[in-house]
Formats: sequence, C-alpha cells, structure tokens
Amino acid sequence: MKLRWIYVVLVVLCAAAVQAGAGATLLQGRDNEASPETWGGMHVTMEVSAEGATLQFDCAQGAILQPIRPNAKGEFSVSGTYTPEHGGPVQKDNPSRDLPAIYKGAIAGDTMHLEIVLSDKNQQPEPFILTRGKTGRVVRCY
Repeated sequence: MKLRWIYVVLVVLCAAAVQAGAGATLLQGRDNEASPETWGGMHVTMEVSAEGATLQFDCAQGAILQPIRPNAKGEFSVSGTYTPEHGGPVQKDNPSRDLPAIYKGAIAGDTMHLEIVLSDKNQQPEPFILTRGKTGRVVRCY
C-alpha cells in the first residue's frame, strides 16, 4: 500500500514538472530584470529578452517579436522581421525594408540551430548554429 502511494505522488510530481516546462522560455529561471541572454555563432549574434530577441548578421538585422518558447523537444517557431542591408550609404529611394520572417529552430543544451524562413526564397540566409553565452562573429557591411 505504501509503495502504491509513493508511485501516485511521483506520477503527480512528474506531470506537474512537464506542465511547468511547457510554457518555459529561453530565459527560464531568470528574473525579469535580468540582462538579455546572448547567443552567437558565425555571422550572427542574438540577444534574447522576455519579449523576444534582436539579431545582428553580417549584412542584415532581425527582430523576433514574441517570446521564444521551445517545446519539450527544444523546437520553436516564432514570427519576426528580417532586414537585409548592403555596404555603402542607404539611399532615400531605396531604404532598407523589414521583411516578414519566421525564425525556426531547435535547442539542445547550449546549442541552437536557427533557420530564417522568408517568403522570397532567393533572399533566404543559410541556417546558423549558435552557442549560449557566446558573442557571434559578425562582420558588419558598411
């Protein structure tokens, strides 16, 4: 009888842990006043906050406009913008444009695989691999 009671308590605790993890964000366990979390890799740096993220690429910038909440497998898909840039001055008749983008990825430990999905497949950047706590190697095009 005692063993059965312990089993029931363990099942309830496990279910509660799974439920709590379902809504977790990348900033899980950090207080709301904490500084943004940095992820970086070749050609990308991402600063994650409770509201979303900002990204810097070699010749572009991006914004994730909602909290990143990975599922139990570490996968996420969030909306945002991607703004391609180019070297030289920005001309009045050809300003940079924010393109709608979907940021899809998967997190395993301190590694994130990130893909940016744009409606124009010709402008779609290659996927990125980022590491938590690292500043990316970004060479801005001016």
